[in-house]
Amino acid sequence: MTSDIFQKKQIILKRLINSGINITPSVLDFILTTDKPLNNLDLIIKETSFIPTFKSHLTIDTITKISDENIQNSLKIIINQETKENQQRKDKSSLDSEKELSKEKDPSLLFNNIKPEKLIIKSELKGKAPAIKKEDLSLNSNNYKIIDESHKKKIKKNKEIDRKISKLESSKIKLKFNPLAKEFDSEFKIKKDPSGKIHTSGDYNDFYSLTCDKYKRLSKLILRRPEAQSSLDINNIHKIKDSSDVSIVGLVTDIRTTKNGHYFITLEDLTGSINIIVKKDADNRENMRLAERTIDDQFLFVKGNFNPGKNGRSGIVFADTISKIDIPIGLKPQTSPDPLSIVLLSDIHIGSREFEEKLWNKFISFLKGEINNNKIRKSAEKIKYVVVNGDLVDGIGIYPNQEKDLVITDIYRQYKKAAELISQIPDYIQVFYSCGNHEPVRNAIPRPAVPKKYSQELLDIGVKVLGNPCYIQTHNVDTLVYHGDSLIDLNFLIPGLDNNKSADTMKELLICRHLAPSFGKKTQIAPISKDWLVIDDIPQIFHTGHIHINDYGTYRGVKLVNSGCFQSQTDFMKSFGIEPTPGILPIIELDTLDFFELDLKKVN
Repeated sequence: MTSDIFQKKQIILKRLINSGINITPSVLDFILTTDKPLNNLDLIIKETSFIPTFKSHLTIDTITKISDENIQNSLKIIINQETKENQQRKDKSSLDSEKELSKEKDPSLLFNNIKPEKLIIKSELKGKAPAIKKEDLSLNSNNYKIIDESHKKKIKKNKEIDRKISKLESSKIKLKFNPLAKEFDSEFKIKKDPSGKIHTSGDYNDFYSLTCDKYKRLSKLILRRPEAQSSLDINNIHKIKDSSDVSIVGLVTDIRTTKNGHYFITLEDLTGSINIIVKKDADNRENMRLAERTIDDQFLFVKGNFNPGKNGRSGIVFADTISKIDIPIGLKPQTSPDPLSIVLLSDIHIGSREFEEKLWNKFISFLKGEINNNKIRKSAEKIKYVVVNGDLVDGIGIYPNQEKDLVITDIYRQYKKAAELISQIPDYIQVFYSCGNHEPVRNAIPRPAVPKKYSQELLDIGVKVLGNPCYIQTHNVDTLVYHGDSLIDLNFLIPGLDNNKSADTMKELLICRHLAPSFGKKTQIAPISKDWLVIDDIPQIFHTGHIHINDYGTYRGVKLVNSGCFQSQTDFMKSFGIEPTPGILPIIELDTLDFFELDLKKVN
């Protein structure tokens, strides 16, 4: 038994030395008395790293600041036992003191109980010690002060132990966590999910069907505007013989600037195509600005003067007004009747060497109410939903030489690890997982949900596994979840957009009412009969990822959130000039749509 304790001591001391931590004998004895000393040691090392005042010297006082309930219960037993023993010593000391005080009436008794050597004041001169005088035996003598000081030290020590117990009790009260969200049942609805509905053969007819569906659905949206209801088919406009004012809607098939700085746009509908000129002049600045931000395959409304062609030439429209579909002004957003919140995550990249597992562990501590900050804990109490918007795992073979960046090189093991980490989220919180471009599904969007052969362990713990994009309604609030594959394309094509300000790019997608308005760039779009990328319904929350950089905004009442990542910079990111912002949590209150940001790197 002694050998086993010695061996455990050696292991504990070695781990602490490797962690750069000193330890007092009392703490070492305390750890050895707990049920699982080595497991508790790992927890203590982890927890102390979150204590700002910790300076590598582990004491009982440091242990009292750790939030783990099992450790605190063990510590309380030890401290209570120590208090009981000290109280017994205190009582005995008090009794002895009373006996000593009673001797005040009879100084000779005091003299009889004091050892003579303590009363002798050694002389610096040789010879006998000076005689002891009776007055030296008074209660004010130095000898009695020695007894009194010893008693005071014991009292002080007992008070210190009482203070630690009181501090422990107040700390436990402070750390009491009663999540409000646990009192509410989950109320959610998957309003749109492309999984199982996006079959394609990949031939010409599929591409044609996709374009036609895109036109019809976007046309339906823009024709809700009163000024667009008088629009004519392009084929009918070409039949006009005289100069006339016309309105047109259609998809942009070409846009360029002329040598004079005018914009030349070709617009197409289901009946034909027509050319449009947006003049560069002082009275046309708003149209020029909008034309500058227009790209191929976007849907436009144009109002202007049509000049018929002569000598076999096609007619042309000189634009007075151009506009995109956009979303209406003044819409009242839907909110939850219940005081609950949603956390938006993306790009966790489990399996990557750069996966920030320490930040993930802080995220779990936050959800469990273990962060010792009242505002943060109040926020955690209301969290009912977590959305993971793609790239939960790093995947295999996603980019050249990816294997150099992996610590888990098997896709099944990546998902096993993912299930272990997701399972740490409290069970009253509903988790949604929508796939991204690193998942084992097709790269073209829309994407189906990750197949069960990979995601079964996630399904087993209650995670809702979905395709991308998708609409999720939680307590009356609609969230459009889109991984964001097209964001980089738009940032490249439209002047003024930037990877570091993805909320501006998301705003542009809402204005276009399409998640990938430009076809044929780096964003791969699947040729299917229905265009799942049209934004038919206006959400209250628009959530993207992919960029690995947090950004937030509001556009006409819609909350825009790019949720950053849980992955530090890789060489692949460096090649694109992306500096990620890992571990920043976007939290939205469903009853108010107020936004709260928690930077886990700043949480202790």
